[in-house]
Amino acid sequence: MLNVYYMNHRLQQITMQTFQRICQKNQIIMQEGDLKIILHIIKDNPYPLFDNEFVPVLLNEISRRTSKEVCNQFKPILENNCLIQEIV
Repeated sequence: MLNVYYMNHRLQQITMQTFQRICQKNQIIMQEGDLKIILHIIKDNPYPLFDNEFVPVLLNEISRRTSKEVCNQFKPILENNCLIQEIV
């Protein structure tokens, strides 16, 4: 089993290209500006993103900084653990 903090550290090192590839794999089309904002939120997050209690907080922050529509587009990536699959 992988360490949650190690996985979170790996996620915080993710590049924009990798992030775009994850979205493309999951047929999620978002503007680059929105992706940059979400990536910035993830990279600045000091808490484990894999904690189920934190996911709603992350989604709320995405919604606050972008829009509810963008948040709803991105939500399946978190729900389906697409980020985890990419970094493992």
